[in-house]
Amino acid sequence: MPHPQIEAVIFDLAGTLLPCDAQGETPLLPEASELLQQLSATQQQIGLFAQWPLPLPDALTTYPCVLPSDTRRGAPAPDLPTLAALNLGSSSLRNCVVVSGSSSGVTAGLNAGMWTIGTALSGSLDQAALADWAALPPTQQDQLRMRATMTLLDAGAHYVVDAVDQLAHCLQDIAQRLQKGEHA
Repeated sequence: MPHPQIEAVIFDLAGTLLPCDAQGETPLLPEASELLQQLSATQQQIGLFAQWPLPLPDALTTYPCVLPSDTRRGAPAPDLPTLAALNLGSSSLRNCVVVSGSSSGVTAGLNAGMWTIGTALSGSLDQAALADWAALPPTQQDQLRMRATMTLLDAGAHYVVDAVDQLAHCLQDIAQRLQKGEHA
């Protein structure tokens, strides 16, 4: 019997690949392009969902995306990540990973029975604080990071990282846990 493996990585767009306040023509977050290239190079299935309608940057138009208009219920209901996984041909939702910067996106992934990774600094962090991040003293940065991390952990996230460029270790750990028979 083959070992389970990660079938799909599904991104909640705003707060993971796009800024939290994404509206109109929005560029990818700097760390997102390299991550998507790495995942594509390993032939990882990539899906997207948005909790509100927003235009996709050209770099994301090749990935299937589920919008609120495609489902009856928005997050935290499991509909958006579930439909994204089904569009990718996933056979087991518990072998899928949701990456979200919001507690409602994390909860939607959990409600779908998926692994969840929260992105604290690109998602849950107050946007005014994020804009002034470099100017903040280290102690204040640590306090804000902790608050954002706790928001995602309180929502039930299995893992929390600062941003998507730190996903590799989480994905490796999830793959190992799947091989041991664990599930979300």
